Amino acid sequence: DGQRNGGGGGGGGNKRARLEGVLPKDPLVTDGTISFDSRREAFFSMGEGTHRVPMTMHADNRARLCAALRARAEISAEAVVVLQGGEEKSVYDTDTNWSFKQESNFQYLFGVKEPGCLAALRVRDARAVLLVPIMGEEYQAWCGPIKPPAWFQRAYGVDQVACVEEARSALEGLGAKELLFLQGDANRDSGLKLPEPDFEGKAAFQVSATGSRVLWDEMNECRLIKSEDELEILQYVNDVSSCAHIEVMRGARSGQREHLAEATFRYQSAVRGCFRTGYDCICGSGRRNAILHYGHPAEPNSELVVEGAMRLHDMGAEYHGYCADVTCSFPVSGRFDAAQRAVYGAVWAATLAVEQRVKPGVCYKDMHRLAQRTMLVKMKEAGLFVGEVEAMVAAGLMSFFMPHGLGHCLGLDVHDVGGYAPGAFRGDDASIKENLRLGRELKQGMVITVEPGFYFIDYLIQKLLDDPQLSSFVDEVRLRELWGPVGGVRIEDDVVITEDGCRVLTCVPREISEVEAVMAGQEWMVSSSCCRKYKAVSGKL
Repeated sequence: DGQRNGGGGGGGGNKRARLEGVLPKDPLVTDGTISFDSRREAFFSMGEGTHRVPMTMHADNRARLCAALRARAEISAEAVVVLQGGEEKSVYDTDTNWSFKQESNFQYLFGVKEPGCLAALRVRDARAVLLVPIMGEEYQAWCGPIKPPAWFQRAYGVDQVACVEEARSALEGLGAKELLFLQGDANRDSGLKLPEPDFEGKAAFQVSATGSRVLWDEMNECRLIKSEDELEILQYVNDVSSCAHIEVMRGARSGQREHLAEATFRYQSAVRGCFRTGYDCICGSGRRNAILHYGHPAEPNSELVVEGAMRLHDMGAEYHGYCADVTCSFPVSGRFDAAQRAVYGAVWAATLAVEQRVKPGVCYKDMHRLAQRTMLVKMKEAGLFVGEVEAMVAAGLMSFFMPHGLGHCLGLDVHDVGGYAPGAFRGDDASIKENLRLGRELKQGMVITVEPGFYFIDYLIQKLLDDPQLSSFVDEVRLRELWGPVGGVRIEDDVVITEDGCRVLTCVPREISEVEAVMAGQEWMVSSSCCRKYKAVSGKL
């Protein structure tokens, strides 16, 4: 039948006319997540009631990057940036795919949701060319209508659209004399590098190794400082995450499996337009709160929540690639017992100490040390530690109770780029033993996490107790009183650095009285107007 209906010859036009007469008049699909406002400007959204992201944001990002590159003497006047977007990946040898996520730098500059694309960006004037894959006609049966080049140009606000097979001619049309690829240091967290873009005709162009490294540094520095549009997205994902966390807290019960918290969070985020989380959900309880990245495939939030346990939930929604990173710790009973109150109070004191001091020019290494010192003081007051705090600091005692860093940058990746200035690395400072992902002076517009924690990690405590010097700081009776009932506590806020302090994007109950009241049913307003704001205090740390 397909051959008969599709064949040429007399009468074909009449057949098409008859077909058009019976086809529904409404489109098979609309523009989906890309829509157009009354001025015909494109924006991303997940439907009614969700945040609108103007696609001009990505054009602004491109302009910022090109301006930064033009200011560098290493970049020639005829340089063109070439980026490769993300590809769909098969699940091993099957014909199903892992869930697609756009490569973060490509998302930053273009906001393109489709896989398999390339892009070129001329540095001297930020002229942008998007290269999209050609789809065979069978695509329409399996995946829907094939969008024409004009749709891509209008939706993503680029200057030109061509197919990936035309990459060479598109680059020649831009007058490319040398190409810049994102080729610099390996990702500071994964140790991985982006693959070099691959396209037909690449050998005809010179690739600047020096310019590519400059591109890497400048891209990271651009992504580090968030625009107002980006801040609005990050506020939105924090609002969604805050609402979801509160619903999880209110529904928490002993006798449940831990993964019900994850299911509730994902549902509450999805109904607000956030169908992805920025990372695997961590939903521990009891002693499992001390497993920092619990919830991985081998330990998938599957244990039973026992009566009176503390819970530690680290979950963040994602929207248009930008993610939140929020941790709440609370007693499943709804009331803190004495042990839980002591440890939670120490972590909250550290959170406040940092948030009340961060501002442009402050080095986050100093904030890491401040958080450690604050918890040492508070846990000494709680009877766990004995001796002089300065001696504890010198001995590195807190690394046994908080083996991670205080925080990291946040944006298109949960551990976002820019945690160290170009040319600086985590291992440069031998005085910090923990995995501190953010160790630079803060700048206005940075979005970072503040996430102190205090954990009773079995093997670390055993190492501590086996060391005569370190064990002399610990009251072992008090240690065992706290170990079981608490497991671990982490409080994690997302904050934006302002001109003279910070604004907390996260809006969840934090004070012990607030947590208990919300779990008892009291209303809690989630709104950016309710977020805490601080003007940084000065003085000796």
